[in-house]
Amino acid sequence: MIKDLLAGVFGKGVAKIDAEEVIAKDLKIIDLRNKKDYEEGHIPDSINIPYGEFKTDHPKLAEIDKDEEFCVACIAGISSQKITRLLNEAGYKNAKSLKGGIKSWNHDWVQ
Repeated sequence: MIKDLLAGVFGKGVAKIDAEEVIAKDLKIIDLRNKKDYEEGHIPDSINIPYGEFKTDHPKLAEIDKDEEFCVACIAGISSQKITRLLNEAGYKNAKSLKGGIKSWNHDWVQ
């Protein structure tokens, strides 16, 4: 219930995308999990910018054009909605939050 409430607050007006569409479009992915979790396993070619270190001028964002469609992922899909909103406000109009977060990813994985 709390998860749904937070998703409603942070996710209002934020575009979301499911894993299948991310794969079909071969989108870049920003992974917001901490470095340790990322190193234990992550989506191939994803860009790790831990949530606690995130800022809209982070150097790793230089890998993404402001007009490019891309995906933001966290563990469950809540934090990614907040960061997607910040990115939209910073001019990244095609940023989308991964529905269900990393937990919803049932595809290729780097161990």
